[in-house]
Amino acid sequence: MKVLWLGHNLAYPPKGGALQRNFNLLRQIARKAEVHFLGFDQPITRPPNVSPAQCLEALSRFCASADWVPLNAGPLHSQYLLALRGILKGEAYEFVWLQSSRMAEKLERLVQRVKPDVVHVDALGLAQYLPLVGGVGSVLNHHDVESSKMAVRSRKAQNPLLKTYFAYEAHKLADAESAWCPRFGVNLVVSVEEAHLLDRLTPGLTVRVVPNGVDTDYFTPRRDPGNQTVLFCGSMDMHPNQEAMEYFISRVWPLIVKTQPRAKLQIVGRRPPDWLEAIGETEPAIEVTGFVEDVRPYFRGAAVCVCPILSGGGTRLKILDSLAMGVPVVSTQFAASGLDLEDGKHLLFGETEAQFAEHTVRLLSNPTMRATLASAGAERVNQLYSWSVVGQPLLDAYELAVRKRSH
Repeated sequence: MKVLWLGHNLAYPPKGGALQRNFNLLRQIARKAEVHFLGFDQPITRPPNVSPAQCLEALSRFCASADWVPLNAGPLHSQYLLALRGILKGEAYEFVWLQSSRMAEKLERLVQRVKPDVVHVDALGLAQYLPLVGGVGSVLNHHDVESSKMAVRSRKAQNPLLKTYFAYEAHKLADAESAWCPRFGVNLVVSVEEAHLLDRLTPGLTVRVVPNGVDTDYFTPRRDPGNQTVLFCGSMDMHPNQEAMEYFISRVWPLIVKTQPRAKLQIVGRRPPDWLEAIGETEPAIEVTGFVEDVRPYFRGAAVCVCPILSGGGTRLKILDSLAMGVPVVSTQFAASGLDLEDGKHLLFGETEAQFAEHTVRLLSNPTMRATLASAGAERVNQLYSWSVVGQPLLDAYELAVRKRSH
């Protein structure tokens, strides 16, 4: 089978979020299919020392071909002007920022050369390129259900102008989902919950679940360090992660240090906002690292990982990475939605700041409890969420899309 993967990032380096998911899924499907990759370069997702050429070199180790297109840049393509253009045109920002004549030209040439059996469109905003691929099987991937995620941002926004803007974006995204999702043979989501959500928003779709996963050869169980270190790991240029840390530091952390005064908090992830960096510089017990090449030493050095996510979509790779390394996790139930994990057996849910702090303190002070959760969590992840397991539903979805196109 020939697969054309159209991406909104270069899937490398696989350091969290969509990059980690895409790199590992591409590597898995390339074992059984001929994969041709074409994606936008987002400089913000690359460390400064990693070039687009290096990303393509990494992908070319298992893809039959790999190519890229730069995102439109310059003053006319600033974030604010793109938002204004979307307002004036009545188009969702998700579509406006991914519009590119260069991408259209490269895509048409690639389709003519490769003649793919199926095209994998890896974001809703890329659906606008579907008419260029012709009569092939088609799959649209949803890292999140975009309209729902934007509606939540609107409800939570304090600024009236932002609240109105996000509500308008949610409306446009819902219209886009209604218009584009039915045109694909198969729509992919990361959890059963998001499958139900997408079906309620756009009934009648063929939806398949391809969950997030973890490289269990890379993230392997560590020995309990026996310290008082609490870890949060996630891209800090993402709104849900910033919101989570603001909540945790202001409302949960003071409750933890009240009974565990020697506790340390490490926040690991690229591009932390200025306010968070300032906390890391002024609070001796809080370390804000920014981007790190390898997160595993931080997992090895942590007694507990926390995931106090309150909004967003998808499922959190940070939970799977933590459990794969045998680090016990305290999480909101929302953050673990879509993952087949049991409270009290594989991780602990903290639904209020008091409960979240209590569970974290219990783990910091109880090595036996840490060991029990760590063992069960690692076993569960290896059973259900290794990439070798997760890759098969994606290949099955491609086969289904091809069959649907042939009828």
